[in-house]
Amino acid sequence: MKFIKFLLMGLLISAITGCKQPKDNPQVIPETFAVYSAKMPAPVDSIFRMILGPLGNDRRVVIYPELKGIPDSLNNIRKFLFPVDDVQAVYQAYKTDLITKETMTNSLRDRINDTILCTADYVKTFIAIVTGRSKTGVRYYLIDTNNNYELSDESLFIMRDKIPPDQPHKVIFERFKDGNILQDSTWITFYSYRNLDALWMKFCEQTITSFTFDSVKYNLVVYPEYGLGLEYRDNAIFEITDSIHGEKQVFENNQYAHLGDLYYKANCSVDGKTIFFTLDTTALEKGSTQVNMPAIPFEAVTLKGDTVLFPEDFKGKYVLLDFWSTSCPHCIDDIRNCYKDLYNKYGGDHFELIGIADDPESRVERFVSQNMITWTMIPAPKSSIQKSYRTKVYPALYLINPEGIIIAKGQELTKESINSVFERYLGQM
Repeated sequence: MKFIKFLLMGLLISAITGCKQPKDNPQVIPETFAVYSAKMPAPVDSIFRMILGPLGNDRRVVIYPELKGIPDSLNNIRKFLFPVDDVQAVYQAYKTDLITKETMTNSLRDRINDTILCTADYVKTFIAIVTGRSKTGVRYYLIDTNNNYELSDESLFIMRDKIPPDQPHKVIFERFKDGNILQDSTWITFYSYRNLDALWMKFCEQTITSFTFDSVKYNLVVYPEYGLGLEYRDNAIFEITDSIHGEKQVFENNQYAHLGDLYYKANCSVDGKTIFFTLDTTALEKGSTQVNMPAIPFEAVTLKGDTVLFPEDFKGKYVLLDFWSTSCPHCIDDIRNCYKDLYNKYGGDHFELIGIADDPESRVERFVSQNMITWTMIPAPKSSIQKSYRTKVYPALYLINPEGIIIAKGQELTKESINSVFERYLGQM
C-alpha cells in the first residue's frame, strides 16, 4: 500500500509540474534606439530652389581656391564655387590672414559662435563648377569631381537650359568633424538659369536604411529639405514605410514615427547617417504638424477680440489653417481668388477657415476690410504659433478634420489641387 501511495503521489506531482508551461518573457520596448544608414543619390525632380551666381570681385573672393586646368578652347569663362561648410571656409580664411576679423564677423553674423567647431587647418570644403563657350557658341561645363581644384582631369559636358535627364554628378569634398578632416561625397545637379550666367543648383542625396521593430520591418529614407545643403539635422525630412501596410509616414526632424501603437520622436546626426528614436508617451497630447497626427493646440485672440482655443473650439468641423502674410503676393492671390470661393461654398456648420497673419493688427484689419473677408483672422506677427507650426514659407496650409487630426498639408493644398481635396472630404455635406 505504501508503494502504491508513493506511486500515486509521484504521478500527482508530475501531473502538477507538467501543467506549468514556461512563460514567454514579454518583449522589452526600448525607450531609445538608433539605426545607421548609408548615403545614396536621390532621384532628380523638377524643384530647384537655389540660384548660384558666378564668382565676382566682392570682398569674399579671397576665400575661394584658385582653379587650374580650365581648357584654353573655352571663352566667356564663369566660375561657380559653393562652400559646403561656409563657416569653415570663412574661418580658415581669417586664420590665414586672407580676411580680417571684422570681415569674418560680418560674413557669419549670427553663426559666428559656430566657429568653435572649426579648424584653422585648410579644409577643401568647396564644390567647383566652371562654364564656358566654344568657338561655335556651344556652352559647356566642367565639375571638379575629385576635389583637387584641377580641371584638366575632368570631362566636358554640354550645358542645357532645361533640367538634365541624366543622373546627378558625384563630387568629393572635405569636412571637419570630431577633430579630423574627413573626405565625404555628395551628388549635385544643375541647369542654366534663364540663359543668364547664373545656375539653378541642388543637392541630390539621401540616406537609406531599414530596421525591425516589434517584428515589423520598416524602410527609412532621410534627406535634407529642398536640396539646399547637406546638413540634415534641422532640415531633415523622414520617410518611413512599413512592410505590412505599405503606408508612408512623412515628417520633419524632432517629429514622430508611429511604430506599432507607440510614437517615437526621431532626429538624426548632421550627416544623416545616424537616426535616433526616443519614446514619447505624450505625443498625441502635444500634437504635430505632420499628417495623421493631432494638430498642435494654441490659444489666440482674433481680429474681432475674441479668444479662441484651437482645436477645442472647432471640434466637429473641418478647419483650414492658413499661415500667411500681407508681404506675400502668392498668399494674397490665393485669398482673393481661391479661399473666398471655398469659404462661400463650404463655410458654416461643417467648415471654418482660420487665417494666421504674420502682420500687426492694423495691417491685417485694413486688408480684411478691403477684401471683405468674413472668416476668422488672427494677427500674430512672429508669434509662438508660427514657431510651434515651424512656419518657414508662406502660405503654409493645414487641413484638419472634425476630430482635430491633420489630413492634408502643403503641396496637397495648392490652388490647383485644393478644390478636389475639399470635394473629397466636404462634398457630401
